[in-house]
Amino acid sequence: MENSTERIIRLLLTHPKRRWVQKDLAEKTHCSTAFVSKLMKKFQSENIIARPYKNQVVLIGFSKLLNRWSSTRKLPQPIYIRTSFSEEKIEGLLRREKGYVLTLFRAAWHRTKFMKTDSFEVYVVSDKIEGFTKKLGARTENPTNFIVYECEEQVFEGMETINKLRLVSVVQNYTDLMSLGGTGSRVAFNLAEKYGLIG
Repeated sequence: MENSTERIIRLLLTHPKRRWVQKDLAEKTHCSTAFVSKLMKKFQSENIIARPYKNQVVLIGFSKLLNRWSSTRKLPQPIYIRTSFSEEKIEGLLRREKGYVLTLFRAAWHRTKFMKTDSFEVYVVSDKIEGFTKKLGARTENPTNFIVYECEEQVFEGMETINKLRLVSVVQNYTDLMSLGGTGSRVAFNLAEKYGLIG
């Protein structure tokens, strides 16, 4: 699963205007306060955060931190699902589900309508994967257009609902797309332009 640094980066990027107390950052990301303090010192030396008060941190290097996360992000191992359902039927089922968020091309399509896709890429929390999979089809070893990624609850941070579908935060969507390279980068740049992610 994800490391502590990645959980902290996601939190800072998802709430870029928030002033964080280090203790709250540690609590929300399940990290030690010592780890958060050490990472914040590093980020301060790189002009990513500022400290208006002793234990308070504010993000000042949004683009720098976003680029760092995008260049180091690794998606979890994919779980391929074989399903006989149409796209409309799948989206109908997803509208009634909880414990998932769309990411990558499907999430970007709902946000930008750029590069129509027939694929579904979904984060599902660990304890819901089996039930989720059974509702939509069955696992297969062969690549399919329906991919599930196991995740922790933190991936849901900043999620939004569009057309009654749950989507990862814009920064998570951008980062996941960039981590793929190729067409993913192209879609990510379109997303970044629409949402003003990069200056």
